[in-house]
Amino acid sequence: MQPQREFRRFASGYGRYSLIQERVAKALASKIARPYGRIVDLGCGSGGFFRAYEHPFTKYCAVDLAPQMLSLHPGGEGVEKLEADFDDPCLYDRLRKGGFDLLVSSSALQWSRDLDLTLGRIASLDLPVALAIFTSGTFESLHRTAGTISPIRSREETVAAIERNFDAEIDILRYELYFSDRLSMLRYIKRSGVSGGKRQLSFARTKKILQEYTLAYLEFEVVRAVTAP
Repeated sequence: MQPQREFRRFASGYGRYSLIQERVAKALASKIARPYGRIVDLGCGSGGFFRAYEHPFTKYCAVDLAPQMLSLHPGGEGVEKLEADFDDPCLYDRLRKGGFDLLVSSSALQWSRDLDLTLGRIASLDLPVALAIFTSGTFESLHRTAGTISPIRSREETVAAIERNFDAEIDILRYELYFSDRLSMLRYIKRSGVSGGKRQLSFARTKKILQEYTLAYLEFEVVRAVTAP
C-alpha cells in the first residue's frame, strides 16, 4: 500500500493521531524569522504548518496528493489547494510560474520515491526552503523488537541528500510520545500516517511487540533543514 492511500483511508480521523506532526510543524515554523508573502507547502496534509505559521501571507498553495487531506486543510482568502504529487516533475514547472518566495514541507518528504531527485527539483526553483523529514530513527526500538526494517531513510541518508542540494542549517529533532498501553500504541502507528501504510507487522510480529516491547513510548526522529533567512 502506498502512503497516500493510507492517508486517504484514515483522513477523517487523522487529526486525532497527528500530534507529533503538529509539533514538528511548530518547530519548523519557529525557524521562519520574517514574513514570506507567497508560500507553497508540499505534502501539506491537514494543515499543520499552515496553522503553525504566524506571519501574514498573500498566497498559500497547499499541495497534497490525497484529496481527503486537502479537504481537511484550512481554506480562506489567499489559500489555493492543489492535488499533486511532489515526485512529479510537472509540478515544478507549474510552481516555477507561481511567483512563490518560500517553499516548505513538513513531515512529508520521507515518502519521496527518490529524495535526492525531488530535493534537486525543489532546489531548481531557487527559493528559500524550510523542510522537516522523518528518518528511520522513528520507531527505532519498536522495529528492533519486531525484527522489521524502517520503510524510510536513515538520518545519514537524509542529511546527505539535503547537503547535496542545499546550503542549509540542519539540526535533528527527537520526540517521545507516551501511551497507556501497547494496543493504543499500535493503533496510533496504524492511524497516524507515520508508518506510511507499510504493513510490516504480521500477527506474529504484533504478538512479539505486545509481549516484548518494554518502552511506554514511541521514538521519533526528524531532520530539520532551513535556508530561509
